[in-house]
Amino acid sequence: MIHPVDRFLVSASRHPGRAAISMPDGHRTYAQLEDCVRKLAQSFCEIASPRILIALPPSVDAYAAILASMLIGGIHTPVNISSPISKLQKIAANLEPDIIVAEGSLAAAISSAASSTRTIDPATVAGDRSFDGAGSRNPRAYIMFTSGSTGTPKGVVVSASALANYVDWLATLGYGPDDRVSQQPNLGFDISMTDIFGALCHGAVLIPVATEADRLTAARFIKREKITIWNSTPSAVVLMMTARQLNAENLASLRLINFCGEPLSGEILDGIFAALPSLRIQNTYGPTEATVAVSCLALNSGNYREFVRASAALGDPIAGMQLDLVGGAHPDEGEIAISGPQLAEGYWRDPGKTAAAFRSVDVDGKPVRAYFTGDWAERHAGRIYFRERMDFQVKLRGHRVELDEVTAALRSCGWPVACAFKRGEALAAVVESGDEGAFDESRLRLQLGGLLDKYAVPERILAVTRVPRNENDKIDRKACAELFERLRGDATS
Repeated sequence: MIHPVDRFLVSASRHPGRAAISMPDGHRTYAQLEDCVRKLAQSFCEIASPRILIALPPSVDAYAAILASMLIGGIHTPVNISSPISKLQKIAANLEPDIIVAEGSLAAAISSAASSTRTIDPATVAGDRSFDGAGSRNPRAYIMFTSGSTGTPKGVVVSASALANYVDWLATLGYGPDDRVSQQPNLGFDISMTDIFGALCHGAVLIPVATEADRLTAARFIKREKITIWNSTPSAVVLMMTARQLNAENLASLRLINFCGEPLSGEILDGIFAALPSLRIQNTYGPTEATVAVSCLALNSGNYREFVRASAALGDPIAGMQLDLVGGAHPDEGEIAISGPQLAEGYWRDPGKTAAAFRSVDVDGKPVRAYFTGDWAERHAGRIYFRERMDFQVKLRGHRVELDEVTAALRSCGWPVACAFKRGEALAAVVESGDEGAFDESRLRLQLGGLLDKYAVPERILAVTRVPRNENDKIDRKACAELFERLRGDATS
């Protein structure tokens, strides 16, 4: 298994003059990127096996810092610089990085929460000193912080071998020098690793969505940059749909869309294939605790409907990985437990949470270490379908209701972006209307009555211009409930 940074070095030696990264101010070749990597590595290598917190926007410097960390045997932690400063400080306090790579006031704000740390601004790195040679390799690749239920971010420790297994699988997608790969997820969201290593380990061009304007008009970004591979959550594509940008002209350059991070609905697939029937779409599934993605389902315009129920099937496990359904009333339902080489080591400095989430599962009569995801799923015709987050099951007047089932019903009624939540002893929901003015709540509730039990039909549904997302472009259920209360308050005041 080849270490990801070694894959990059091979790409740089094979394609030195090809563009590696394209930015609004121009492109950098693979030779120029390697030079940047080695200059940063020289700054990092003064500390043995350093923990390096990278707080930079998607940029040449950010990607170079990730690769430089791996080159000199460090462990990197990229963060989303759009996160609140208080969250970044909590991450720094927990991680206690040896080095913080950031610019100006942001570097000062983050470093104030960590003791004995050194800050490096990439703009000040000396241009005449460069790290030479193959470097060293740390058994750990990165520590990615995810939101914790208590509000304190959890650091997921991912090994180099786990990342290498995932990058090996990425090679099966056919990345190559002719590809132009978007980088839409923020750097603190682990699916960004798909873009970074998919492109830079295989000689492709990596093109970050660098401005807010491009994030809001992503389909036009795809057209302008001639993107061939797009990777994001499904919610990011829904923005294209609501903005009426999902059309053949904007998507013409694409050959592959890779989805991860959320259930993929049939309505989204309908919209994409109506715009460009020749596209190939992959639905992948996996938590941060199992290194980005562990299963994959290939979809095309001719087969996708047979794989969709409330959402698309999760697909088959990638090489070396296994998904088991545990704890259900019968073998075809249960919590998804993941086993295989991509499992994280656990949570940074939290043995209690690690022991609770990483437990043994019985595989062919033998105990195997697994990550228990909290995702409830069902198997139909041999295919696994996500059904509900176990912590999103609620009780209403003695009835158990799965909120994602209600959300799926809303989508099937023509509202592709929707979120249901408990409000008192009933349900409420918001749907995304974009700029549309017409919304008939009574009619929608009547439609839902034909799809759901009476107690599962939301008592109130509000249409909003935009359903709140979190910083990873996933629908934010808590923020939806708070928005609902604000709008209800305005309506009744």
